[in-house]
Amino acid sequence: MKHAHLRPLAALAILFAPLASPHARAGQDSGGDELKLAIIVSRHGVRSPLQPNEELAPYASKPWPKWEVAPGIQTAHGNLLIAQLADFYRGRFVSAGLLSGDPARDEPLVFVRTDNDQRTIETGRILAKGLAPAGEPEVHHVAEGTPDPLFRPQAAGVGAPDQAVELASLLGRMGGDPRNIDRAYAAQMSELKGVLFGPGENPPPGSPLGEPTAVPSSVDALVFKSKGPLRAALICTDALLLEYVQGLPMTDVGWGRMDGRTLTDLLALHDLFFDLTQRTRYLAQVGGSNLASHIVDTLEQAATGEPVVGAIGPESERVVILVGHDTNIANLGGLLGLEWWIPGTQANPMLPGGALVLELWRHGGQPGGYYLKASYVAQTLEEMREAGPGAPAKLPVRCPIFIPDCSGAGPDYDAPLAAFVRHARQAIKPAFIAPEP
Repeated sequence: MKHAHLRPLAALAILFAPLASPHARAGQDSGGDELKLAIIVSRHGVRSPLQPNEELAPYASKPWPKWEVAPGIQTAHGNLLIAQLADFYRGRFVSAGLLSGDPARDEPLVFVRTDNDQRTIETGRILAKGLAPAGEPEVHHVAEGTPDPLFRPQAAGVGAPDQAVELASLLGRMGGDPRNIDRAYAAQMSELKGVLFGPGENPPPGSPLGEPTAVPSSVDALVFKSKGPLRAALICTDALLLEYVQGLPMTDVGWGRMDGRTLTDLLALHDLFFDLTQRTRYLAQVGGSNLASHIVDTLEQAATGEPVVGAIGPESERVVILVGHDTNIANLGGLLGLEWWIPGTQANPMLPGGALVLELWRHGGQPGGYYLKASYVAQTLEEMREAGPGAPAKLPVRCPIFIPDCSGAGPDYDAPLAAFVRHARQAIKPAFIAPEP
């Protein structure tokens, strides 16, 4: 059983000290308080599109731009942006006293766990090296080619989702008919077609963007099927987003038919796909329960100071870096009811290098009083695009997140740890939890 392990009574008393009032101390100034642990749940950095240009060809009237790397590989520009994010985290954590600023002392305090793709491993490596630049960090991941239950639980066979309930939960958010999307998002689809085929032009016969949205036979059919406008819109907007943030010449970004404002409009289609397929409650439970459970275990371990089965990294760690994919961040958002917004995007973006950050704080001079500051950290689209070796680095945006049933009214929406643990455990489905490999 997941909670078969025992903790000392004294440690439990410390952890649950704030339970008497769910919003006690929430929102208080953190001056004098101690930052105990930071968990960074990051998406990888800027990569090339997952599909080669030959597969993307039917989605547009002109050839797609060539990339410097193979499909799905993180670029040098993506590495630079991740390094800038690492600088931001190091500055924040050293200022708060979580890290010392001495690489030799800090290196053992940073634990990295990633999915086993090149882009996730490289992102984790760069983040850790930036936080504690003392040689090459150890990046923990499962063997290449093995589905990781932490980041890809369905591919790893974690649990047995009810496929009928999966589909019903999805259709229930569409009024039972996915064709409702066609009317509601007609303006954005028209704008996307104008970028792909030229203003006023229609897709050629047989184009996925010319078909009406159909009722899928399963959630997998909608998520992975190559035909149909919703999936096609995801593929195309993802490619256009990557062209823009990679800093390609504007003549190559949407064939010169797109600027930052147009991209923001089109992100409505990108985020709609993730909102439906990854944030829908049951689907988020299937995809996010395992990751969320291990995060809660890690927070409990840091608060009690005792080893907790299921925690990621030993109890001595001060920063835990988890690098996965946009699906992981969307799953956690849907599962826990987290919402965020970055300037120049639609709601709840999963930008390259963007991360959900959970900081565990302890009120100063008290035996308990643990609380969380949750945030989403990312560079804006313009900051990613304009970054370069000679350009001055700009601070990313840190967007505080209000946690339902937990957070108080302060500027960072502080949430007592005990309230968060209770909130998360109520949302997590034990059937979709697996041990750490």
